[in-house]
Amino acid sequence: MEMNYLMSYFSAPITNKVPLTKLSLLEVARIIASPELEPQTLALRKIADEVEARRYKGFNFPYVTPAGVFSYCSDQSLISPSEVLCMDLDHIQDVNGLKQKLIADRLFETLMAFRSPSGDGLKWFLKIDLSKCSHRQWFDAVRNYLMSPAYGLGPKQADPSVRNESRACFLCYDPEVYVNPDLMTDYR
Repeated sequence: MEMNYLMSYFSAPITNKVPLTKLSLLEVARIIASPELEPQTLALRKIADEVEARRYKGFNFPYVTPAGVFSYCSDQSLISPSEVLCMDLDHIQDVNGLKQKLIADRLFETLMAFRSPSGDGLKWFLKIDLSKCSHRQWFDAVRNYLMSPAYGLGPKQADPSVRNESRACFLCYDPEVYVNPDLMTDYR
């Protein structure tokens, strides 16, 4: 794979809409695998109140826009698409089992997968071909597939709110982040 899969990186809090820089998918994976976000991740997973957890996450975690590089975090501010789709899968009983099943799925090319900040979900980054259809059409098709008998996820598990291109994906600590081996030539 030759692509760097570039995306915008935003420092916390979520109200910050101007990107700090752009990063490659491998640079994002390095952040996730490093312990720099471990304290926030562990603290978030101890918060039982859903509203308080959402507030904490919004104030304490950096985020990326997997769909591409943006001048500002809005759909109209896309500079260059990455051809990456990020699916946010929530309330999963067997996160590692689902991760392995998605990685092995021959219909899609998994670029990266990591446990979500809450701990009971998965962020799944897959390669898409925007010459075939739009980002949102890809999202709808992949979401429908995940809700089909092949995976059996419910409508709330395959989060519908992350359909738009500028949707934020919070980064967190996951030392077991999966990165496609074809991208690993300069990962370490």
